[in-house]
Amino acid sequence: MLKKILAGAALTVGVAVLAAPTAFAAPDDNPFGPKDSTANFVSAFDPAAYSGTSKNSWIISPFGTSRQIDCSSFHGQGWCTQNGRVLTQVRIPAGSSEWDYRMLYVYNPF
Repeated sequence: MLKKILAGAALTVGVAVLAAPTAFAAPDDNPFGPKDSTANFVSAFDPAAYSGTSKNSWIISPFGTSRQIDCSSFHGQGWCTQNGRVLTQVRIPAGSSEWDYRMLYVYNPF
């Protein structure tokens, strides 16, 4: 009798383990970031930064673009970090419209 009870319990546990849904992690593509945005930046000390065709944001940092730059945005507000430090944003007018500007990001070591 004890063997039948143990066999029934083992069978129940086995079915429960097989029928239980598998756990899964949240998707890795968070729409708010942080995302690697290094390709969207150019060092302000690079002569190519001032060509008419360059639309990338400028960065003044001791690391330039050699270290990863991560950017995030939420509810119309955006920010970027490098080495865990928030980069200070400066809008530089690039035309006659309020919406025509280039961004300059400055690394703050403090």
